[in-house]
Amino acid sequence: MIKYLWLCVAVVAALPAAVPWETQRSKPMPRLYGDRIPTRVLTPSNKKVQRKIVLYHNFFRTHVSPTASNMLSMKWHNGAAKAAQRWAEACYALTHDNATGLHIDAFGSCGQNIFISTAQVPWFFAIKTWYLEHQIFKYGPHAENDLSQIGHYTQMVWAPTHRVGCGWAKCNGTRGPQGRPYFSYVCNYCPAGNHPDRLSTPYTAGPSCSSCKDHCRVGKLCKNACPWADLWANCRQLYETWPGWLCQTDTDQGIERLQFCRATCRCRDKIV
Repeated sequence: MIKYLWLCVAVVAALPAAVPWETQRSKPMPRLYGDRIPTRVLTPSNKKVQRKIVLYHNFFRTHVSPTASNMLSMKWHNGAAKAAQRWAEACYALTHDNATGLHIDAFGSCGQNIFISTAQVPWFFAIKTWYLEHQIFKYGPHAENDLSQIGHYTQMVWAPTHRVGCGWAKCNGTRGPQGRPYFSYVCNYCPAGNHPDRLSTPYTAGPSCSSCKDHCRVGKLCKNACPWADLWANCRQLYETWPGWLCQTDTDQGIERLQFCRATCRCRDKIV
Protein backbone atom coordinates (compact mmCIF):
# COMPACT_ATOMS: atom_id res chain seq x y z
CA MET A 1 0.00 0.00 0.00
CA ILE A 2 1.29 3.44 -0.89
CA LYS A 3 1.51 5.61 2.20
CA TYR A 4 2.89 8.74 0.62
CA LEU A 5 2.03 10.47 -2.60
CA TRP A 6 4.49 12.71 -4.38
CA LEU A 7 3.19 15.02 -7.11
CA CYS A 8 4.80 17.54 -9.42
CA VAL A 9 3.39 19.68 -12.17
CA ALA A 10 5.04 21.71 -14.88
CA VAL A 11 3.99 23.85 -17.81
CA VAL A 12 5.64 25.36 -20.85
CA ALA A 13 4.55 28.35 -22.87
CA ALA A 14 5.65 26.74 -26.09
CA LEU A 15 6.54 29.82 -28.10
CA PRO A 16 9.47 29.76 -30.53
CA ALA A 17 11.74 31.54 -28.07
CA ALA A 18 10.30 30.09 -24.87
CA VAL A 19 12.49 28.45 -22.27
CA PRO A 20 10.82 25.59 -20.36
CA TRP A 21 10.55 25.93 -16.64
CA GLU A 22 9.16 23.78 -13.85
CA THR A 23 7.47 24.05 -10.49
CA GLN A 24 6.91 21.64 -7.63
CA ARG A 25 4.46 21.59 -4.77
CA SER A 26 2.48 19.29 -2.48
CA LYS A 27 -1.04 18.23 -3.41
CA PRO A 28 -3.76 16.50 -1.41
CA MET A 29 -3.94 12.74 -1.80
CA PRO A 30 -6.74 11.60 -4.11
CA ARG A 31 -9.26 9.05 -2.93
CA LEU A 32 -8.20 6.55 -5.57
CA TYR A 33 -4.49 5.91 -6.00
CA GLY A 34 -1.80 3.28 -6.54
CA ASP A 35 -2.17 0.41 -9.00
CA ARG A 36 -5.87 0.05 -8.19
CA ILE A 37 -6.66 2.08 -11.32
CA PRO A 38 -6.65 -0.12 -14.45
CA THR A 39 -4.13 0.99 -17.05
CA ARG A 40 -6.82 0.97 -19.72
CA VAL A 41 -8.59 3.94 -18.09
CA LEU A 42 -5.38 5.99 -18.16
CA THR A 43 -4.00 5.17 -21.61
CA PRO A 44 -4.96 7.96 -24.06
CA SER A 45 -4.98 5.58 -27.02
CA ASN A 46 -8.30 4.42 -25.55
CA LYS A 47 -11.09 6.39 -27.24
CA LYS A 48 -13.05 6.57 -24.00
CA VAL A 49 -10.06 8.12 -22.25
CA GLN A 50 -9.72 10.65 -25.06
CA ARG A 51 -13.36 11.66 -24.73
CA LYS A 52 -13.02 12.04 -20.96
CA ILE A 53 -9.90 14.19 -21.24
CA VAL A 54 -11.66 16.49 -23.72
CA LEU A 55 -14.78 16.53 -21.52
CA TYR A 56 -12.76 17.52 -18.44
CA HIS A 57 -11.01 20.34 -20.29
CA ASN A 58 -14.25 21.71 -21.69
CA PHE A 59 -15.91 21.47 -18.29
CA PHE A 60 -13.23 23.59 -16.66
CA ARG A 61 -13.20 26.01 -19.60
CA THR A 62 -16.86 26.75 -18.88
CA HIS A 63 -16.10 27.48 -15.22
CA VAL A 64 -13.77 30.46 -15.54
CA SER A 65 -14.36 33.66 -13.61
CA PRO A 66 -15.16 36.13 -15.01
CA THR A 67 -17.04 34.27 -17.72
CA ALA A 68 -15.55 34.12 -21.21
CA SER A 69 -17.17 35.54 -24.33
CA ASN A 70 -14.81 33.76 -26.76
CA MET A 71 -13.86 30.43 -25.17
CA LEU A 72 -13.51 27.78 -27.87
CA SER A 73 -14.65 24.21 -27.41
CA MET A 74 -11.74 21.76 -27.35
CA LYS A 75 -11.38 18.65 -29.51
CA TRP A 76 -8.88 15.80 -29.56
CA HIS A 77 -5.86 16.06 -31.87
CA ASN A 78 -4.08 12.83 -32.80
CA GLY A 79 -0.85 14.57 -33.79
CA ALA A 80 -0.62 16.43 -30.50
CA ALA A 81 -1.44 13.19 -28.66
CA LYS A 82 1.30 11.30 -30.50
CA ALA A 83 3.85 13.96 -29.54
CA ALA A 84 2.63 13.98 -25.93
CA GLN A 85 2.80 10.18 -25.69
CA ARG A 86 6.32 10.15 -27.09
CA TRP A 87 7.40 12.70 -24.50
CA ALA A 88 5.66 10.92 -21.63
CA GLU A 89 7.48 7.71 -22.58
CA ALA A 90 10.80 9.56 -22.77
CA CYS A 91 10.49 9.95 -18.98
CA TYR A 92 12.26 13.28 -18.55
CA ALA A 93 10.14 14.06 -15.48
CA LEU A 94 9.37 17.81 -15.51
CA THR A 95 11.65 18.68 -18.41
CA HIS A 96 9.63 19.84 -21.39
CA ASP A 97 9.87 18.92 -25.02
CA ASN A 98 11.54 21.44 -27.32
CA ALA A 99 9.88 23.55 -30.00
CA THR A 100 10.63 20.95 -32.68
CA GLY A 101 9.03 18.16 -30.69
CA LEU A 102 5.99 20.31 -29.98
CA HIS A 103 5.56 21.36 -33.61
CA ILE A 104 2.30 20.60 -35.40
CA ASP A 105 2.17 21.67 -39.05
CA ALA A 106 -1.06 23.69 -38.86
CA PHE A 107 -0.26 25.33 -35.53
CA GLY A 108 3.50 25.66 -35.16
CA SER A 109 4.91 24.95 -31.72
CA CYS A 110 2.12 23.93 -29.32
CA GLY A 111 1.89 24.33 -25.53
CA GLN A 112 2.47 21.61 -22.95
CA ASN A 113 1.41 20.79 -19.39
CA ILE A 114 3.12 18.04 -17.38
CA PHE A 115 1.98 16.31 -14.21
CA ILE A 116 3.95 13.52 -12.50
CA SER A 117 3.13 11.39 -9.50
CA THR A 118 4.54 8.37 -7.68
CA ALA A 119 1.02 6.91 -7.72
CA GLN A 120 -1.46 6.31 -10.50
CA VAL A 121 -4.19 8.90 -10.27
CA PRO A 122 -7.21 9.50 -12.52
CA TRP A 123 -6.84 11.94 -15.40
CA PHE A 124 -9.47 14.12 -13.75
CA PHE A 125 -7.19 14.58 -10.73
CA ALA A 126 -4.22 15.60 -12.89
CA ILE A 127 -6.28 18.04 -14.95
CA LYS A 128 -8.03 19.50 -11.92
CA THR A 129 -4.62 20.02 -10.29
CA TRP A 130 -3.73 22.30 -13.20
CA TYR A 131 -7.10 24.04 -12.99
CA LEU A 132 -6.80 24.76 -9.25
CA GLU A 133 -4.26 27.46 -10.04
CA HIS A 134 -7.28 29.63 -10.81
CA GLN A 135 -7.42 30.28 -7.08
CA ILE A 136 -4.39 32.57 -7.32
CA PHE A 137 -4.96 33.84 -10.86
CA LYS A 138 -5.94 37.50 -11.28
CA TYR A 139 -7.82 38.48 -14.43
CA GLY A 140 -7.41 41.82 -16.16
CA PRO A 141 -5.18 43.75 -18.56
CA HIS A 142 -3.39 45.41 -15.66
CA ALA A 143 -3.26 42.38 -13.36
CA GLU A 144 0.07 40.84 -12.48
CA ASN A 145 0.49 37.07 -12.53
CA ASP A 146 3.48 34.78 -12.09
CA LEU A 147 3.67 32.27 -14.95
CA SER A 148 5.29 29.71 -12.66
CA GLN A 149 2.24 29.84 -10.40
CA ILE A 150 -0.67 29.97 -12.85
CA GLY A 151 0.71 28.74 -16.18
CA HIS A 152 -1.10 25.40 -16.20
CA TYR A 153 -4.43 27.10 -15.63
CA THR A 154 -3.93 29.80 -18.25
CA GLN A 155 -2.89 27.25 -20.88
CA MET A 156 -5.99 25.18 -20.09
CA VAL A 157 -8.32 28.17 -20.47
CA TRP A 158 -6.53 29.96 -23.31
CA ALA A 159 -9.52 30.88 -25.46
CA PRO A 160 -8.01 30.33 -28.95
CA THR A 161 -6.59 26.92 -27.94
CA HIS A 162 -9.00 24.32 -29.30
CA ARG A 163 -7.02 21.11 -29.74
CA VAL A 164 -5.60 18.86 -27.03
CA GLY A 165 -3.72 15.58 -27.15
CA CYS A 166 -2.30 13.73 -24.17
CA GLY A 167 0.07 10.91 -23.27
CA TRP A 168 0.64 8.73 -20.21
CA ALA A 169 3.50 6.47 -19.18
CA LYS A 170 5.06 4.69 -16.22
CA CYS A 171 8.69 5.72 -15.69
CA ASN A 172 11.42 3.90 -13.80
CA GLY A 173 12.63 7.01 -12.01
CA THR A 174 16.11 7.17 -13.54
CA ARG A 175 15.62 10.82 -14.46
CA GLY A 176 12.97 11.62 -11.88
CA PRO A 177 13.47 13.55 -8.66
CA GLN A 178 14.65 11.33 -5.80
CA GLY A 179 15.22 8.51 -8.28
CA ARG A 180 11.80 6.99 -7.60
CA PRO A 181 9.47 5.39 -10.18
CA TYR A 182 6.64 7.69 -11.21
CA PHE A 183 3.78 8.16 -13.65
CA SER A 184 3.93 10.87 -16.29
CA TYR A 185 0.84 12.71 -17.56
CA VAL A 186 1.49 15.02 -20.53
CA CYS A 187 -0.97 17.17 -22.49
CA ASN A 188 -0.10 19.24 -25.56
CA TYR A 189 -2.27 22.21 -26.54
CA CYS A 190 -2.71 23.75 -29.98
CA PRO A 191 -2.42 26.57 -30.75
CA ALA A 192 -0.13 27.40 -27.84
CA GLY A 193 -1.24 29.73 -25.10
CA ASN A 194 0.59 31.68 -22.39
CA HIS A 195 1.72 34.51 -24.63
CA PRO A 196 3.52 36.91 -22.25
CA ASP A 197 1.60 40.00 -23.36
CA ARG A 198 -1.78 38.31 -22.77
CA LEU A 199 -1.04 36.12 -19.75
CA SER A 200 -3.52 37.95 -17.52
CA THR A 201 -6.25 37.93 -20.20
CA PRO A 202 -6.24 34.36 -21.58
CA TYR A 203 -9.78 34.99 -22.83
CA THR A 204 -12.11 37.94 -23.34
CA ALA A 205 -14.39 38.55 -20.37
CA GLY A 206 -18.11 38.81 -21.12
CA PRO A 207 -21.31 36.78 -21.28
CA SER A 208 -20.63 33.23 -22.45
CA CYS A 209 -20.54 32.92 -26.25
CA SER A 210 -21.26 36.62 -26.78
CA SER A 211 -18.37 36.73 -29.27
CA CYS A 212 -19.76 33.79 -31.25
CA LYS A 213 -23.55 33.96 -30.94
CA ASP A 214 -24.11 32.00 -34.16
CA HIS A 215 -21.49 29.38 -33.27
CA CYS A 216 -22.21 28.45 -29.68
CA ARG A 217 -22.06 24.99 -28.11
CA VAL A 218 -24.35 24.27 -25.17
CA GLY A 219 -24.56 27.97 -24.43
CA LYS A 220 -21.01 28.40 -23.18
CA LEU A 221 -18.31 27.37 -25.68
CA CYS A 222 -17.63 28.69 -29.17
CA LYS A 223 -17.31 26.41 -32.20
CA ASN A 224 -15.85 28.81 -34.78
CA ALA A 225 -12.21 27.78 -34.37
CA CYS A 226 -9.57 28.55 -36.97
CA PRO A 227 -7.81 25.40 -38.26
CA TRP A 228 -4.48 27.23 -38.37
CA ALA A 229 -2.30 29.45 -36.21
CA ASP A 230 -0.13 32.35 -37.34
CA LEU A 231 3.55 31.42 -37.42
CA TRP A 232 4.70 35.05 -37.44
CA ALA A 233 4.13 37.08 -34.29
CA ASN A 234 3.25 40.27 -36.21
CA CYS A 235 0.73 38.92 -38.74
CA ARG A 236 -2.10 41.06 -37.38
CA GLN A 237 -0.02 44.22 -37.51
CA LEU A 238 1.07 43.46 -41.07
CA TYR A 239 -2.54 42.85 -42.12
CA GLU A 240 -3.68 46.18 -40.70
CA THR A 241 -1.11 48.01 -42.81
CA TRP A 242 -0.73 45.85 -45.93
CA PRO A 243 -3.61 43.34 -46.12
CA GLY A 244 -3.32 42.80 -49.85
CA TRP A 245 0.44 42.37 -49.76
CA LEU A 246 0.28 39.91 -46.86
CA CYS A 247 -2.48 37.67 -48.14
CA GLN A 248 -2.01 37.71 -51.90
CA THR A 249 -1.49 34.40 -53.68
CA ASP A 250 -0.48 35.51 -57.17
CA THR A 251 3.27 35.35 -56.49
CA ASP A 252 5.58 32.79 -54.89
CA GLN A 253 6.50 35.32 -52.20
CA GLY A 254 2.83 36.01 -51.52
CA ILE A 255 2.06 32.32 -51.16
CA GLU A 256 4.94 31.98 -48.71
CA ARG A 257 3.71 34.93 -46.63
CA LEU A 258 0.23 33.45 -46.59
CA GLN A 259 1.55 30.17 -45.22
CA PHE A 260 3.01 32.00 -42.23
CA CYS A 261 -0.14 34.07 -41.59
CA ARG A 262 -2.97 31.73 -42.54
CA ALA A 263 -5.01 32.47 -39.42
CA THR A 264 -4.97 36.23 -40.01
CA CYS A 265 -5.62 35.92 -43.75
CA ARG A 266 -8.17 33.12 -43.84
CA CYS A 267 -9.96 33.23 -40.50
CA ARG A 268 -11.47 36.69 -40.39
CA ASP A 269 -14.72 35.33 -38.92
CA LYS A 270 -13.03 32.86 -36.58
CA ILE A 271 -11.57 33.08 -33.07
CA VAL A 272 -7.78 33.16 -33.28
